[in-house]
Amino acid sequence: MYLAAILATRLDKELDIAEIKRLMRRVVQEIDAAPNRVRYTMNGFVVSVGAYVKPLLQDAQGAAKNLGTVLVDVGETACKVPVALPYIQKIEKMGRVGRKRKTSKC
Repeated sequence: MYLAAILATRLDKELDIAEIKRLMRRVVQEIDAAPNRVRYTMNGFVVSVGAYVKPLLQDAQGAAKNLGTVLVDVGETACKVPVALPYIQKIEKMGRVGRKRKTSKC
């Protein structure tokens, strides 16, 4: 959650792009073996990269394509896990990729 807030509020030039790419590769490799809540957060991280880090849009879309539909047991709630690729594509279609927020809720 906190890393997504950093991506959302800091300028791209302030971010360690190489580290973010490394983390996305790690997500793709480890998401299937990760615990429930971690899978949910990993999926959200890929969406955040695609939404907020314009130079990594293509990388995030590639990672999202590899993830496919992430299954998370959310129990008896109405919560849903967004499918990363269509979510990123929707943001791109709206022309909002790279648009930063002024503050975060974290």
